[in-house]
Amino acid sequence: MGEYLETKNAPDAAQRILFESVAANTLPLTSSCNVHCVFCSHRNNPPGVKAYRIPPRSLEDVKKDLCALDPAKPIIIGESATKIIEGEPFTHPALAEILQMLRLHFPRTPVQITTNGSLLDEKKVKMLKKLGNVVVYLSLNSSGVKGRMALMADQQGLQAIQSAVLLQRYGVPFHGSVVALPHLVGWKDLAETVKYLSACGAETVRVFLPGFSSLAAPGLKFKPSLWKEIKMFIKSLRGEVRAPVTCEPPLLERLEPEVAGVIAASPAELAGVRTGDIIETVNGSRVHTRVQAFRQITRNGSPLLELRREGQPLTVQVQKEPGQRSGMVLDYDLDPALIDDLGRALRRHRVEGALVLTSELAGPLLDLALRQFWKEGRLLELVVVKNLFFAGNICVAGLLTVSDFEAAVAAFLERKSRQKPPLVLLPGVAFDSRGMDITGRSYLELEERFGLPCEVL
Repeated sequence: MGEYLETKNAPDAAQRILFESVAANTLPLTSSCNVHCVFCSHRNNPPGVKAYRIPPRSLEDVKKDLCALDPAKPIIIGESATKIIEGEPFTHPALAEILQMLRLHFPRTPVQITTNGSLLDEKKVKMLKKLGNVVVYLSLNSSGVKGRMALMADQQGLQAIQSAVLLQRYGVPFHGSVVALPHLVGWKDLAETVKYLSACGAETVRVFLPGFSSLAAPGLKFKPSLWKEIKMFIKSLRGEVRAPVTCEPPLLERLEPEVAGVIAASPAELAGVRTGDIIETVNGSRVHTRVQAFRQITRNGSPLLELRREGQPLTVQVQKEPGQRSGMVLDYDLDPALIDDLGRALRRHRVEGALVLTSELAGPLLDLALRQFWKEGRLLELVVVKNLFFAGNICVAGLLTVSDFEAAVAAFLERKSRQKPPLVLLPGVAFDSRGMDITGRSYLELEERFGLPCEVL
């Protein structure tokens, strides 16, 4: 499966990636996990993926990492940011000591912990409450014991389900998540899980669209229409639950800054913002995308918003501090600054055009953005890159490889042999800080093969 043990096969590489994790303000603790999810990406990795397993790390090693973390940003535990395989944080035998040590170093820094919940008992929830400023991301996936067993082989499914109640009881804020697999556990299970998380006080519920690779078992594969069916199903549920419910990826068809949901008792709700509102301006400045609107609202104190609700204009002021979240939930689309980055790349290379490579999911949005924001007279040719390495419906840009890009460029050059592009621009999410993809190949290999300058954005 292309995995490496820190203590045997690749200690130097694993140590380097640990440094990258800390740079992302992520604190890796262990690759150990106590469940066996059918959708686990690590189980279905094709041969050649360079992922690293780490044993439970010592207090001494964790203490060294704390010195490099940024206290101005949330510290993230249990969520993968690099090629290190992230396990279940609560399997670490010294997690309580680690969290106490972290809080001593950073008394006011927010801490985010992603967990499957099966080890989250009352004692641990009380500990989180006492630490303060901790947010839990609960990967519940099913609110039924049978569903948890089918999806995760969880022997402690009931405790995981009850963990949501404990978090609510002790006032520990949490967000719920579900990998939508209705073809395995049914639509009723999906609906009941979303409703249960909302009833237990989850601030938001994220529903992840499923995927499968060419290595997946036949039972995990599904018809292409399932994504849209899940999206429509979740949309129909929104009127039945209190918490904002979003699909990831959102499968957006336009860039308009539409509010996907509003967190209960948040500044946005108190100001009167509603699901479905379109944000037109923030403090008088027009916003064109969800990402742009979200960042401007978060950055400003008490922003004045011009909204459009069912075609009618509306002005509200969201009372909050600069940097404080508003409580508005918006799907992630695209930052118009990316278009500026494209222009700067062309000017750096002093060329009049470029071949822009993107993933299948990002392609439609990037095409919309170029049509809307690209004002320069230079030619940009957009090419959607198919994920040939993983196959199936996993088409996230971060899983694209150099071999995928090679196939796309070769096909482009074959179609347009007389129009060799002066520059190739690649999505940065597919590469690490050294320009390596998930198989360890460098983007510079594309330059060598095709004789074209390449840049990662």
